Amino acid sequence: MDNRPEYFVHQFEDVINMYDEVCDWFNELGFSYSKKRYGLYKKHIDNFIDMTKSSSLQNDNDELLTFKRAFDNAYIEVNEIIRVYNNLKLIKSSEFLEQIKKVISGHEFRANTDNDQARDFLFELSVACRFINAGFPVSLTGICDVVVDLGVDGTLFVECKRIKSENKIDKNVKKANKQIVQRVRLHKSSKVKGLVAINVTDLLPKTNMFHPDSMSATTAIHRGVSNNFVRQKLEKLKAGMTNKCLGVLCESATMHYFSKESNIPGFSYSRHTEYIPYLDNALFESLVPKLSQQDIK
Repeated sequence: MDNRPEYFVHQFEDVINMYDEVCDWFNELGFSYSKKRYGLYKKHIDNFIDMTKSSSLQNDNDELLTFKRAFDNAYIEVNEIIRVYNNLKLIKSSEFLEQIKKVISGHEFRANTDNDQARDFLFELSVACRFINAGFPVSLTGICDVVVDLGVDGTLFVECKRIKSENKIDKNVKKANKQIVQRVRLHKSSKVKGLVAINVTDLLPKTNMFHPDSMSATTAIHRGVSNNFVRQKLEKLKAGMTNKCLGVLCESATMHYFSKESNIPGFSYSRHTEYIPYLDNALFESLVPKLSQQDIK
């Protein structure tokens, strides 16, 4: 399944302003962020703004590459936390305080360590926000990663896995399916189903050597590598499949710089999602469009 997205263009200044709101929110929640990774991201963004006003880095290629790596990483992380903030600010903070505490304290760069709980918890919050944005009440303090109240359709247990190694895809998906079966059995209701949600950002082939000329071209590049990844790994993505589970939500994020020929100067953040159903299911079909096309507005 693949939904065609809408495209939103944001001014960089708007993203900065939204991130300032996030930082204020951290403070309101009682978390000091300035000396942690989100404080570093803020510094990288400020450095980028200063660099656009100066040519001091142009003669030092190594320094420029180091700066670019830090800024690119910061831009993706900032977009992801803005999305989370926009939804979590609508619900009681007691639901997510422990997760946010861990999210703030993580490593600056992704994939620097196998033990990256900060991004694991961020992914759980991101998945929860999909459902909040779609209009469903969620609980982040239940018996699994995310518990979704689907109203007349019952309850959905979502197990989230951020996968950092191709060799561990089937292991993680099997584990999630097993956890879902256990949750459903304990609940003892016919109106309970599960969903496996995985993040494969670290597994997709790098595409930052491409310079698209529009947001639609950015999305096409991202969709292409994601579709290809799913086709190649489909058997592993269905590992341990069970009729207790609707299927797999497979998410990833990328960043690209626009080409010189583009009518839109700057860069883009793209989040794409594939949906892998285990069986034909009307509930899954109805959820897919609600969970998709959730750009920052």
